[in-house]
Amino acid sequence: MGCTNSTPTHPSKGPVLVIGSTGNVGMATIQSLSASGVPTRAGVRDVKSDKAIQLAALDNVTVVAADLGQPATLPAALDGVAAVYIISPGAEDRVKLVADGVAAVKKAGVKTVVIVSVTSIATEGETLFKKHFVEIEANVKASGLTYTFLRLPMFFDNQWANQGSIKGQGKIYSPGDPTKPVSLVSVADIGAASAAVLAAPAAHAQKTYNLVSDTVTFNDIVAEFTKAVGREIEYVQAPYPAAIEAMVGLGFPRWQAGGVAELFELVDAGRPTMTVGTADLEKILGRPPTTFSAWVGGVAAAFKA
Repeated sequence: MGCTNSTPTHPSKGPVLVIGSTGNVGMATIQSLSASGVPTRAGVRDVKSDKAIQLAALDNVTVVAADLGQPATLPAALDGVAAVYIISPGAEDRVKLVADGVAAVKKAGVKTVVIVSVTSIATEGETLFKKHFVEIEANVKASGLTYTFLRLPMFFDNQWANQGSIKGQGKIYSPGDPTKPVSLVSVADIGAASAAVLAAPAAHAQKTYNLVSDTVTFNDIVAEFTKAVGREIEYVQAPYPAAIEAMVGLGFPRWQAGGVAELFELVDAGRPTMTVGTADLEKILGRPPTTFSAWVGGVAAAFKA
């Protein structure tokens, strides 16, 4: 556990528990909670993993075993906590996993949960991710717990998947129409907003927030990378089947690659749910969210050939 010299700002009794702490959103949230002085339990699958050890070195953080896929790990992790953040996992059975987690929260007597959802839940028609998260949100509401939903779009940080092609070829490959706008979010902004909600959960009870940092087109994205890396970056619109195969090659399960492709199809169709304003995130953060231009500027060195 890290030292605890910081003055805690958490107004409730007991720490908060984050389930899914070693993913990108979890790491960003734990870092923000630590910096804010909020006593935190970082729930992980393997307490001896490199990321778990990294988390344990942070101030105000205790690493505990808490795995939605191993329900026996949850009671000890939940004992005495004030609120729980369930970062819905990238697993095909996540509806069941989150439902099991919510049931464990209720059984432990914890009254408050914060749940990761998706902005595309409100779109017309049926998509895989919408189906998952409609069920997840309905199960949480039916539990009787006090809840907050943090609905996320796609991330700025997904551009790390294009690092190799940007550095090696000066190209970004994607299936989407480069002229169509899409709302995105910075993982760092998610972490800061999640920490703010967990630090004062009563202020966000029964609320649903769309966390959006900026809205851009892929033409904007390549223009920002061109400016940041100092050479021309080209957008290559790949056929959808090829894009799905590329994602599978990067390690995405096929079901998840198909779900991501559906999101790009929603963007191509100009669905309003794919261009959401930044007001919710700005309200939670108390500042303007990170722009895509600022994000690229901060990581530009890693994308230079």
